[in-house]
Amino acid sequence: MQAEVIRSRKRNWLQGLASLMAQRGMPLPPQLTGVPFPPNYDPANMPWKSLEVSPADLGVVRLAGVDVDLFKLWGAILHHGGGAAVSQKGGWVVVRDHLGLPEFMPSPANPAETKPVHEMLERYYMALLGPFEEAYRKNMMENQQRAIAAGRGLPGRPGMVAGNPAAGMMPRPNPVPNISMDVPGQFLPAQANAMLLHPPNIMGVGVNGAMNGGLSLNKMQPGGLPNGSADLEHDLESRKRKMAEVAESEAKRARQKTGGSDVSESRGSVAPGQTPEAAVPTITRTIRQPSRRKIEYVPLAPELDTAGGRNLDFIQNEWARVAARPLRHSDEWGHVDIDALTLSLRSRISTELSYSLTTFALLTLARNHGFPIAQAPDLLDEAVDLVEDLAFEGVEEDGDLGGDAPFMTHKELVNSLLDEGTKPFAGLQPSQGMKSPDRGPRQRPAEIVLTVVNILRNISQGDESNAGHLAQHEKLIHVLLRLCSLAPRSKSSSPVPLSPILSLSDLLTIRKDVVHMLVNFGAFIVLLPDGAAAPTKQMQHTIKRAFEVLASFLVDPSETISPFSYVVQNGIHLTPHNPKPPTPPSLANQALEAFARFTLLDDSRHAVAQIVPASWIWRTFEALVHRLPVSEHDFHAIMREPWIGYVERLVLCLYSLAFLAPPELKHRAKRDVSLGFSKVVLRILRKLTLHTPMEGRSTFANLIRRAIELLKVVDDAEDSFDPSRSAMPTLSFGVGYGEHGDTRVERGRGMLCAYQEDITLGLMMHTEVLDAMLFSELESLARLGP
Repeated sequence: MQAEVIRSRKRNWLQGLASLMAQRGMPLPPQLTGVPFPPNYDPANMPWKSLEVSPADLGVVRLAGVDVDLFKLWGAILHHGGGAAVSQKGGWVVVRDHLGLPEFMPSPANPAETKPVHEMLERYYMALLGPFEEAYRKNMMENQQRAIAAGRGLPGRPGMVAGNPAAGMMPRPNPVPNISMDVPGQFLPAQANAMLLHPPNIMGVGVNGAMNGGLSLNKMQPGGLPNGSADLEHDLESRKRKMAEVAESEAKRARQKTGGSDVSESRGSVAPGQTPEAAVPTITRTIRQPSRRKIEYVPLAPELDTAGGRNLDFIQNEWARVAARPLRHSDEWGHVDIDALTLSLRSRISTELSYSLTTFALLTLARNHGFPIAQAPDLLDEAVDLVEDLAFEGVEEDGDLGGDAPFMTHKELVNSLLDEGTKPFAGLQPSQGMKSPDRGPRQRPAEIVLTVVNILRNISQGDESNAGHLAQHEKLIHVLLRLCSLAPRSKSSSPVPLSPILSLSDLLTIRKDVVHMLVNFGAFIVLLPDGAAAPTKQMQHTIKRAFEVLASFLVDPSETISPFSYVVQNGIHLTPHNPKPPTPPSLANQALEAFARFTLLDDSRHAVAQIVPASWIWRTFEALVHRLPVSEHDFHAIMREPWIGYVERLVLCLYSLAFLAPPELKHRAKRDVSLGFSKVVLRILRKLTLHTPMEGRSTFANLIRRAIELLKVVDDAEDSFDPSRSAMPTLSFGVGYGEHGDTRVERGRGMLCAYQEDITLGLMMHTEVLDAMLFSELESLARLGP
């Protein structure tokens, strides 16, 4: 019912607006007001040709692609003092934001230029509704002066000041720009809604034809109100009654103070010949008029200069006060009871967890050598148990390791997360890891898990004692890599974490932290105990999950590109004077470092070779070969220290993969023409030795040694862990063919026999970067047989 009343008021208001503009010789388009042009009017001369009228509803214009309802705009601006007051206070920017308009729009004269939208909004209002507002205020002032004069029985005096509440005039409007929006998407305060239900009469326009939609222009009655303005008449009658009551009460109080009328008797002068008794007294009666009260406006709440509901000045002052306070040094904290922290974690009470985890996190940020976790083993055990209890329902059973199905890369997981987030109403759809409304103000369990993982990451960055202690913990590495796992899924379903409390975003965050931790203590992890033929069942799950997590950052086809292609793909300008030279991909670089440390020991490689599927090993090997430099631009891009380390990590990881790969994969690497493995590695050797100045060759000495060892391992094409081979030591990186040395004669397989000239007359002549062992290995690569 109220909506129908508002629509009726809006139609009548538009008709009044159209009549006023027609009287001024600037009739509005019929599509805007619903009122046809006046007779004999030529639409070709209409001044509103550039005005874009919305076809959706009457009274709506389009500005910067957004519909603006003139009726609502008029109510809101009038409530806050009118267009001039809003302009004076700079409130059009606030009006623009509440209407959902953009900040800039193309200029109508020149589309290449842009103009502020709030200026265009101000021009629209002043052109369309400015004359209407002026007439409205003028008519309201005249009507109220006549009503007050008629109520008091006094003629209207020009000395009355408009806006004085004591005189019964229209009160001064509120300042601008405190424009409120009570309902989202509705740009009308409560007072404006009331005004829409009872709009004022403008220019003597009455709503006599409300039932049939007609409009009649009524002449002003002498000293009275316009016909048909029942609402305004009722309001003025109420004002007169209240003012009469106030005057009467003031007169009563005055009479009570003086005991009635204030009568002062004064005898006049006695004329000669008259007695004083015969003199006629002169009596003067003075009635005190009620004194005028001073009405002071006291706001219900102080007005704040806010932006988006925030007091920016207060925030900046508070931030300056906090920033000026120096941080306390860790030595000033006093003594921290580690046993109390341990018991707080064990209690699982929300307040205790908050205190203990906050204190634990601050302790891990201590300077010098960090937090010595080896001295608080119970605290570490409780932190790991807390993560396991929150993330999983009990201990993992020894199940099947799964097949060799392809794993999802890091970029595929990110794209899946973005696709889910861009769906309509994605934030309203229930999803795994979201906060349950039953928990109240308590944080998600995933937040506690993320906090503990961050604490463990801080601890791993300390000295080697912390790294060794974390690597030797019986549950830590298993729980962390279990957190990084994905639940089994069908081809049509989206990926979800194995832990039911984690979201996909939480999983990506934890994976990055775990890779960082593997960089710190991955070399200390014992995958295969001494004397054991195979790792335990729990360790087998951990090894496969670690390989999947590390390889997911390396094997995505869109990211397995050469260094220069990466620079071009990311829009980095490679110039000699570039103040910020391009750096290698950070996630891939960190994953390479973690994989090299995780598979550093021979026993660790043996364990990985037993667990990881051959298809995963080949996929990773192929991706790393594609990341090696090939063109002249690639070698120009890697002539910086970060890129040299990146290429070294690539070659070292390729060596580890070739070492643990089965013989069939090594044969495939030698014969795969599309991969071109031997040619790519040989080109690296030639560029870094033959085409590098003498003074710069020592920089690439380690890279050259590792590349030659890589070629030799692939050229052998044998099982590195076959016990039936000759009783020589197990192959190891960096020292030729044995951890303790080997003096046997090298027998080549001829992988580089087609490049005799490049090998014998090129690489082998540079003894400054080759020792005797590398010389013999190059010789074996370039010849066949003994």
